[in-house]
Amino acid sequence: MADRMKNRNFIPEDFTLSLALVDALPVLFFSCSMVLIAGRFASILFCLGAAVIVLASCGKVLWKLLLSLRKQNVPWLNRYFIPCQISGFVLILLSLVLHLRTIRWSSVLARLTHFPSVIFFLLWLCGMGCMSWYRKNRFDNSLKANWTAQLINTAAQGALLLGILFL
Repeated sequence: MADRMKNRNFIPEDFTLSLALVDALPVLFFSCSMVLIAGRFASILFCLGAAVIVLASCGKVLWKLLLSLRKQNVPWLNRYFIPCQISGFVLILLSLVLHLRTIRWSSVLARLTHFPSVIFFLLWLCGMGCMSWYRKNRFDNSLKANWTAQLINTAAQGALLLGILFL
């Protein structure tokens, strides 16, 4: 299957409009989360990292939409997803490291462990752990695997957003 994915003419029958639309939900949840955090943590580097992640994610959603609606594979929309996500998270972590002395950690930890936010943040961490494990051990690019991954990611990103909203 991996060899077929590299083929420019590859059109997976499994990519349906509903799968592409469900893929947009975690992108929407994550985007909202990043906007809310960026509003409290004024860092251009953080905003740039979040924007890179969101743009990469939107590209993957667009790739799935084109596959499902037009049966057209535009590989570059998917190809840069992982490298851009990694780059975006590195920028976000770098922004945190550069602001280590200006962040009031006691206040941050108090808010992160406040009920009910702490429950949603723990659910998010569990969801990200499940997603990582699933992608490494079970993901085979089948319809079932794509739906499972999307549902795990949607639940995890929804939990993150709820945790932030309850802060």
